Amino acid sequence: MPPRISPLKDAMHHVVTKSDKTKLEVNYINAVKGRGLFAKGSFCKGDFIVEYRGELINYAELERRRKLYHPSCAVFMFEFKWRGKTWCIDASREDGSFGRLVNDDHQHPNCKMKKIDVNGKAHLCLFALKDIKEGEEITYDYGGDDCPWRTQVSCRNN
Repeated sequence: MPPRISPLKDAMHHVVTKSDKTKLEVNYINAVKGRGLFAKGSFCKGDFIVEYRGELINYAELERRRKLYHPSCAVFMFEFKWRGKTWCIDASREDGSFGRLVNDDHQHPNCKMKKIDVNGKAHLCLFALKDIKEGEEITYDYGGDDCPWRTQVSCRNN
């Protein structure tokens, strides 16, 4: 059996090849969440899962696009700090990549977003916080307090 590739090298391979893992699939969840990303196989804690892929833009371009975009598109803009400057991955354009479809879970996420450097550019990649079973939804904590779906009240049968 060949040695296991490190999660960082795995991430870098997928970034360079602009490819997603075959152990992932997109499924429709409901009208509030829309689509989500699910594991078609198991992942171990620490594994690279998926890149949040889109167009890397600077802060000035981010501000310009925020004024133009409909709110439903603006949710796909991931703002972050890199080397002392504010950048954004604009994933508002449907391009078939999986990372843009990972949903928020601020209470029990199974992944964490990390910045990695590939050829001097920032890339945002999700890594497993714990073992993930086949069929489980891939989630991470978006951070912040202004996510309107978090205020949705759920009804339970007693």
